[in-house]
Order: sequence, then structure tokens, then C-alpha cells
Amino acid sequence: MNIRALLILAGAAAVLWSVRRWRQAVQLVMFLLICEGAIRKWIFPGAQDLIYFAKDVFLLGAYIGFFRERSRLRSRLPAIPGLAALLVIASLYGLFEVVNPLLPNVLVGILGFKAYFFYVPLLWVVPATFSSGEELARFLRRYALTAIPVGLLAMTQFVSSPTSVLNTYARPGDGEMFYATTFGSSSFVRVTATFSFITGYTSYLVAAMILILGILAATRWRFRGNLLLFAALAMTLLGISMTGSRGPLILLVAILPLYWWLIVAREAGGGAVFGRVIIALTVVLGLVSYADQGAIDAFYGRAINVSDVPDRLAAPFQQPFDLLIHGGILGFGIGATHQTAAAVTKGIPPYSWTHGIVVEGETGRIMLELGGIGFLLIYLIRFYLPLLALSQLRTLRVRYFRAIATSCALFLLAQIPGSVVFDFVTGVYYWFFAGLLMLVIQLDREAVRAATAARAAAPAPEPSAQPVPAWHARSG
Repeated sequence: MNIRALLILAGAAAVLWSVRRWRQAVQLVMFLLICEGAIRKWIFPGAQDLIYFAKDVFLLGAYIGFFRERSRLRSRLPAIPGLAALLVIASLYGLFEVVNPLLPNVLVGILGFKAYFFYVPLLWVVPATFSSGEELARFLRRYALTAIPVGLLAMTQFVSSPTSVLNTYARPGDGEMFYATTFGSSSFVRVTATFSFITGYTSYLVAAMILILGILAATRWRFRGNLLLFAALAMTLLGISMTGSRGPLILLVAILPLYWWLIVAREAGGGAVFGRVIIALTVVLGLVSYADQGAIDAFYGRAINVSDVPDRLAAPFQQPFDLLIHGGILGFGIGATHQTAAAVTKGIPPYSWTHGIVVEGETGRIMLELGGIGFLLIYLIRFYLPLLALSQLRTLRVRYFRAIATSCALFLLAQIPGSVVFDFVTGVYYWFFAGLLMLVIQLDREAVRAATAARAAAPAPEPSAQPVPAWHARSG
């Protein structure tokens, strides 16, 4: 029996296991998301297409397990009727687009529908995955600390030869390898760490960076007990420079003022926390510069020699209007511009079904695929989620939950023009953060109810404006 057959059997077993252990399966998927590229590149290069779908296999089992227990979990599920209605309408429209006659075959539509909607159930599954704030805090901290080993691998790649086995990309459709790109005039490579491509690694870096900022805010940026988190933050910043991607750095600069306002300035003792933030960032940036000046120089050299930054920043907002005339009302069909479409249309010239129109940005591609109606539905959802997050921040009473909700708001806000559909790493993170937002809202309400009940039962209750769970009081 060959490796592919064994992997298919393992996939079937993974589904059965995930149905029974769906909570653990969801958490496993988040770590598998980090390791999937490494498995494809270095362990099973001849079965990259099967490994590519491994996370989806575990999630499919988790969805089935969650659905089986949904009645028992009803009290923990978020009530979001407006968003739920939008998602149902968008999903039905997506099913309609699967059979768009302009598509070369229905398989393209099915793969396209998966790209848009397969990770959406995380919005409900994640809130049921964690039973307590302590369990959630433990998971998020461990996940944030993965930035350290991932960053160490990236540093090793950066100083290795471009033709080293460490510096290979992976293709989802075959076992062929091709090597990482360099910074142009420099011999240093643009690293991918454990991910298949640079885009996957940068998506992870953005998610990890925003998550770490939220956890540090919950602890008021105290140094004691958080040294590993500061090291992880340094690794994300160093990773950004070694990828050569300017987007994450621009995003960091854009969100820092909003982060400061939402989670530092408006909190009690904000002045002291702001001072610790300045000291911490100065130390972290100094360590990053000291650790690998070559990465900083390579990134700086690439950044100053490229003049297309204004056009690239404007493209996500301009492309949909430019392409509306081509996409029309209904578009070319869901999945028409997806990168996997060419792999399932053998014998047909790639993207001839879109009349040869190929664009890079997600906003433009959604307009081409779904037309004006679908574009409006997708981006109503994209705006709804961060606005919901921002509206909930003032209502949350527990500092830890408020800090994590702020991270969710920042991530969801940053992904309005992001690549949620066409980069599966961002897609998983997007719906995980959306589910995480619903979870912390629920946990905060439970904490408030518990604190209220405790004060009512106590003979001489002490007034408290902000209930704090015992586990958070011990850690912070």
C-alpha cells in the first residue's frame, strides 16, 4: 500500500476521531494550520494535495460532532440573528453561483464555495469549544508562543542558501518543489518558515502579532511572567522583516493608534501602561535589530526601492469599481478566479472562462466571481463583524475578555480588504477570531452573572465595578 492510500485511510480515521473529540479537533486544526506547510514540503512531498486538505478533514469531523451536540450546547451558542441571516443569504447565493453557466465545470464551483464558506461554522463552533476563561487563556497563550519556534526556523532559513532544502515552496496539486525568492539585490531569501508560501506566513504573523498584543494588554504589559510573550512579539516583528512583505508592517503602523485608544488610553491606569508599552517596544525593537541586522537591511532595501506602495494600497478599494463592468450583476461564477480552478480544468486554457481577465486583489476577484450582488453580500458581512466587535467593547466588564475582544476587532477590521477567501490561512484565522469574539462576549456575561450572584449571597459584599475571574486575578 502506497503513501497516498495510507494517508486517505488516516483521513477517514481522522474524521471519526474528530466527531467524537470535536473540541480537541478544533484546537488541533489551529496548530495544524501552522505545521501543514512543513508537512507538505518536507515529510510528504509526494502527497501535497492530500495534506493540503488535512485541516479540512479534521474540521469536517468537528462540525459533525458539534452538530450532534447542538441541542445540549444551545445555551452557549451566540445569538446573532442579523449576521446569521446575512450568512444564510450569502450561502444560498453562493450555491446558486456553483452552477453559473459561465464556469467551465461544476467542480470549480464546488471548490469556490468551499473557499468562501467552509470555515464560516467556526463562528458557532469556537464558542462551544472552550468551557471556561481559564481554558481559553491557556490555549491562547500557548498558541501565541508558537511564534518563537516558528521564528527560529525562519531565522535559519534566512541565513541558508536559496537552494537549501529549508527554502522550498510547496504546490497543492503535485510534489514538485520550487525555491524561495530572494530580496532581489540581496542573497538572503524571503522566508516562509513552516508555511508553504510567503503569504501563509505573513497571515500567521499578523494573527499572532494581534493576539500577542491583546494578551499583553490583558496583563497591563507587565514584564513579570511575560518574558516569553515579549520574545514571541519580537519574533513576529523579525519574521515580518524576513518575509520582505510590507503589508504587515503597514498594518501594524495603522492599528497601533487604535490599539492604544481602545485598550490603553481608556483603561484605568492607562498612563502607567502606556509607559510600559513604550519601554517594552523599545527593548523589543532593539533586540530585533541586534538579532539580525541583515534582515532589517534587506527589508529596508526592498521597501525603499519599490514605488508601487500607493497603488497597491488603493487597489483593494478601486478594483471592484473597475471590474464591475466585467463581472456584471452575477459574475463569472464562484471559484472562477481561484488558484485551484486551473488544476481541475485540464485541457481548457487557464481562465479562458473569465475572458482572460486575471487580477491579484481579493476585492476585484470577488467582484469578477460573484458580480455586484455577491460582492455586496460578502462585504456587508466583512463590515458587520468588526462593527459588532467595536460596539461590544464598552459592554465587557472583565479586562481579559475586553482585551481579547479588542484583538478580534482589530483583526476583523484589518481583513475588510484582506484575503479571507483566496488565502486559506487568513480564512481560518478570520472565522476563528470571529468565533473567539462571540466566545469572550459569552464568557464575560457568565462572569458578570457569577459575580452578581456571589455579591447577592455574601453577607457583606464589597462593591466592584469590574468582576475579575479568580484565574485571571492570579495571573495578572
